[in-house]
Amino acid sequence: AAVQSPAAPTGTARPPRLLSQTGLYVTEGERLAIDPENRPFSPQYPLWSDGARKSRWIRLPAGATIDARDVDRWDFPVGTRFWKEFTFGDRKVETRFLRKDGPASWTFASYVWNEAQTDAELAPEDGVANVAEIAPGKRHSIPSVEDCRACHDSARTEILGFTALQLSPDRDPLAPHAEPLAPGMSTLKTLTDERLLAPVRPELVEVPPRIAAPDERTRAVLGYLSTNCGACHNAESS
Repeated sequence: AAVQSPAAPTGTARPPRLLSQTGLYVTEGERLAIDPENRPFSPQYPLWSDGARKSRWIRLPAGATIDARDVDRWDFPVGTRFWKEFTFGDRKVETRFLRKDGPASWTFASYVWNEAQTDAELAPEDGVANVAEIAPGKRHSIPSVEDCRACHDSARTEILGFTALQLSPDRDPLAPHAEPLAPGMSTLKTLTDERLLAPVRPELVEVPPRIAAPDERTRAVLGYLSTNCGACHNAESS
């Protein structure tokens, strides 16, 4: 039977030393496996990240719901955790971790994968430069916590890829760098069906959010800009 790895406590700002201590995994024999309580998702307009293949998960506290009264600014319950894993080729390089510790307090952390690919260790707060070669003459760097907050503390929401638009079932077929929506991934429909949005928002499934545009190409361009530029450059950012 699987044994759950120690989960990170809420209410503290210090992230665990190892990724395996954040609650992302359970242990199965000698290997780590994603805890089934962690829900995978894939935004329809992903951020460009040096061409990395990315995997993402959310974990809500047991019995908790997302405050979805503002369709553009969801409010996550204290204790919510997010992870985003970056893979180049066949190697995991970095996993980022966000945890909501209080009504207006989030922990931001990045973890660097070891050579054996068995676990990842907490990166320094000022990041790690040139952590992995991803192409001839091109290396990937892990950003500092300050750099992460520069985008995620953008006055709208700390979470950029888990929104009504990003999880809309009306996915943009021309979205740049689009990722497949695999079975079991969270969408507006699954969140609604499982009553994880409060209040329940059936209209978001009946008329899914969609970028307003005169043609499909413009829709894709505006969607890309909404994620890669609009997170920082918007009317609510300073």
